Amino acid sequence: METLIELYVNERFDNLAAALTFAPRRVVYLCSGFIPDRETRLGLTRAVKNANESCEVRFTDVGSRSLSSLFRKVGETVGEYPDSVIDMTGGPSGLLIAAHRYCVRNRFKSLFYDDKRGRFINVYGCAAEISKARLPALNIRSLIDMGGGLVTGTGHSIANYKTDEQAARGVIDLYINHLSDWNGFSEYLQFACKSFYDARTGLLMAPMTLLNGHSLLVCSRRLVLGLEQAGALTEVVSDGENITFRFRSAFIKELLTTVGMCLELTVYTAAMDHGDYDDVAMSVVFDWDGVIHGSFNDTTNEIDVVASKGLSSVFVSCKSARPDTRDLYEISYLAKRFGGRKAAVVLATAYDLSKEAWAIYLRARDMGITVIEKSDIEKGTEHIAEMLREPRWLVERPD
Repeated sequence: METLIELYVNERFDNLAAALTFAPRRVVYLCSGFIPDRETRLGLTRAVKNANESCEVRFTDVGSRSLSSLFRKVGETVGEYPDSVIDMTGGPSGLLIAAHRYCVRNRFKSLFYDDKRGRFINVYGCAAEISKARLPALNIRSLIDMGGGLVTGTGHSIANYKTDEQAARGVIDLYINHLSDWNGFSEYLQFACKSFYDARTGLLMAPMTLLNGHSLLVCSRRLVLGLEQAGALTEVVSDGENITFRFRSAFIKELLTTVGMCLELTVYTAAMDHGDYDDVAMSVVFDWDGVIHGSFNDTTNEIDVVASKGLSSVFVSCKSARPDTRDLYEISYLAKRFGGRKAAVVLATAYDLSKEAWAIYLRARDMGITVIEKSDIEKGTEHIAEMLREPRWLVERPD
């Protein structure tokens, strides 16, 4: 395909689906009455060029006065690019009507994406292109690019997961089976490491009971022994009052002492093992506007778990404690901005949300946010993966 004419609309999926699928030499965005801001233009251009580096991207304002004027502007654009195809997947209603009228009257090559069928449909003259086309497999970096952001790294050392995968999976099994005790145990380890961990030798020697302000932190001997059996801890010795052990690695130490990281890794592993995804990422840190300004002038954010399949995606926010409505709005906004209307939104929490905070659960349900709560996590990673794939909600508050 030489030139693709896109009817610009404030929906990234509609703006990019055809460009990423057909890899044209040129993409011309027709904008009705305005040119999108620089951040939006850069995000779209970067997403297109990531898939097709040599592609030229242009934005043209065709005005928004009348259908006859828009009809004429569409004709002028086609006259400039006679080798073009018009994508009518989205667009402002006036421009969409004008483009459709032009294509019908002139039998001009055109197509659109059908959400229900999950494929492009030929309007006129594009059957051959569509028969050869395959929807692209977007990775997480491309998803963030689509929203105008730029992936800069990860919040956790997930790159080391493979090295310690067997031990990490043992930790996940313990986490799932001892969910009620885990946060307290993680808080104990976190506090103990501040005063009793020797970074030089990698040895932790601490009392079994610690006082953090007015909070009593107790080491769970049962969890320590379970972690030893999983290979996450070594050289475990305890006399009932004190405990000594080594963490298997820096990654395992981070996993055990970072409250909430086990939940993130559990969801990540569920998506990797049981989800049919093209890409899965955990703790994705990104720059908000896609431009690194330096010093302290960059706005960054983090998404706990993201998975992508074709042009669809799942955005997951993980909360080890009780979430609030701000958490719902945050992950909903991030999913809409970086995944568009093809993004599913999920809140994973180790809290009994439906039992203890029914109003928040209802709000999530009304917003279309899937809630994976404590009872779901305790059913294991295969069940979690099913929840990621197929949204479902409780109708009534559980007893």
